[in-house]
Order: sequence, then structure tokens, then C-alpha cells
Amino acid sequence: MTTLAYLHLAVQTTLASKRLGTPVFARYLYHSPLKGQAIITRLAKTAAAVRDWLNQPLDRVLAQGASASRHITLLLEFRSGATAVVTWVGTTGRGGGVDLTLVGNHGALYHDAGDASLWDEAFTADDAAPDRDLVTLIERAIKSGRPEDVQGGKR
Repeated sequence: MTTLAYLHLAVQTTLASKRLGTPVFARYLYHSPLKGQAIITRLAKTAAAVRDWLNQPLDRVLAQGASASRHITLLLEFRSGATAVVTWVGTTGRGGGVDLTLVGNHGALYHDAGDASLWDEAFTADDAAPDRDLVTLIERAIKSGRPEDVQGGKR
């Protein structure tokens, strides 16, 4: 069985091979019956992973949805023009519950939720704490329902 960390490692390996060229768009959708702060933590870790894959400083986050409705979508805008959509759905999904699309200027990478059954034991290889600034930014965007700019140009 494949872990989520292995999926992320496969993405990093593919990006390092330069087969995709420069990544310009990512779509990361996951199903997981999370509750409370675990939702924001998972969104922040997912957004941080996508930010690292696109290798650009994050400029703005727009959030739609709410944990009460079991659906939150983040639109991430990056400094050099790349964009990403990160979506959490609070239900059990098909297969591993992860759909991933990463588009570069020379190719694309896809992972369909039905292709594997991912263990949800660890989000990243070291399962480090989420980026606190990113958590705060996501919380602000969810609360305001408007685009929230990154303060001070932090990555």
C-alpha cells in the first residue's frame, strides 16, 4: 500500500527530473472526515507542499466554504504567476481520496483517487507541524471570504 508521503515523494522526484518543465498550476483535492483544527492543519500542510512544488513565494489566498459544510477550497496565487487550487471535502472519498493534477509548461502529472488506496498515517515523511503563518493566513481567508494577501512577502 502507498502512503501519502510516497505520493509527495513521487511528485518531488518528477519535478526534479524536469520532465514537466516549470510547474504553473496545481490542483490538489482530498477527502478526509477531519474535524476542528485538524482541517486547517491539513489545509496548511497541503498548501505548503503545493507551494514547495511550484517553487514560488505565495502572494494571496482566497478561501471559500466552511468546516460546518464539510467543504473548503483555497485558491493560491503565487508571485511569478502560478496558481493552485486546494480542496478539502469532509467525507470519505473513493480509493485514497486524493486527486492531484500538476501542470508544467512541458507536461503534466496526474493522480486519481481511484488509482490507489493511500494510508492516511502521515501527511509528510517527518509529519512536521504546519507552517504557523500559513495557518493564520488560511484562517483569515476563511473568516473574511475575501482574498488575503501575504504580509511582508513571506514565503
